[in-house]
Amino acid sequence: MKLNRREFSTLAAAAAAPAKGNKWTAAGLRLGVSHQGPGMLNDAHFAYLKQMGVEYLEVRIPSAQSSYEELVGIKRRVEDAGLKLFEVMLSDKYSAPEFSLGLPGRDQEIALFQRFLKDLGKAGIDTTTYAWYTGGVYQTGATSTRGCQTRLFQLAEARKRPPALDRTYADEEMWANYEYFMKRVLPVAEDAGVRLQLHPNDPPVTHQGVARIFRSRQAFRRAMEISNHSPYSGLLFCTGCWAEMGEDVVAAIREFGSRGHIFQVHYRNISAPLPDFHETFPDNGILNMYRVMKALGEVNFNGMLAPDHVPRCTDSEAGPKAGEAFIFGYIRAMIQAVDTELGRAG
Repeated sequence: MKLNRREFSTLAAAAAAPAKGNKWTAAGLRLGVSHQGPGMLNDAHFAYLKQMGVEYLEVRIPSAQSSYEELVGIKRRVEDAGLKLFEVMLSDKYSAPEFSLGLPGRDQEIALFQRFLKDLGKAGIDTTTYAWYTGGVYQTGATSTRGCQTRLFQLAEARKRPPALDRTYADEEMWANYEYFMKRVLPVAEDAGVRLQLHPNDPPVTHQGVARIFRSRQAFRRAMEISNHSPYSGLLFCTGCWAEMGEDVVAAIREFGSRGHIFQVHYRNISAPLPDFHETFPDNGILNMYRVMKALGEVNFNGMLAPDHVPRCTDSEAGPKAGEAFIFGYIRAMIQAVDTELGRAG
């Protein structure tokens, strides 16, 4: 919908409440949804989300549609529907190979990201996601969980695939590229009042000739040290990725959550840690998801929890949203149980 100049100016002024006075101060477990595109921001979809008890949205847009005006319009559409915008991220640039691999054009891509951060802050949107090289094999096949199609990853099969690029990239080169990026991007984010949340590599293992550096708890410690534990540098904590690593997920939540470094949680489960795993519903994998939620409550996590990589229940009488609807209800139940145990329920 096109706005005239007066309408846009009014909306822009309302949207641009200073992000530095941000809302992420009080403890609270909040249900959200990720992977929302601009085409999903319509009345029918908003009604479905509210029926499911969703409060917050993560919206993904291509960089070509990431102008300040577009950001203000997205924020307005979400809030006019009675929902809240958690973040906007760039679907095509959040892990640009130019800056993650140090390729020609790196500074131009970083400048684009810096501009995006400034516009986010100006629009009153205080969080965005980035990752560190997401190319290559993400899954080696498909399987099922309770009759619903889901992702399968087998490391031996992945390592049979040809190199992803024309040369190899070792750990320290990828770390040098990361430091180069953060040195230039984090000060802009801090000035704009926008939090940068880092997603783990998925799968969190080196393969196809490129080091996947965000594959362990120690790697995230190093990342937070590089940013000097800035309150604007943190984690999108994907419980599935951390389980794939074979890390103690609850211990990691306690470590990073106690320092306020967990901004968002992708609440998912898997069948086993690497080398081989498939994704499951939250109640039929290796993680005890109640213990995960309780740990988040105990460290006063105050961001949003969202389903991620939802199994596809294509043959269900309930329709294509059956899997997601189940997980929404599961997360709400976990939130209510933990709030009750911690004495926060009304």
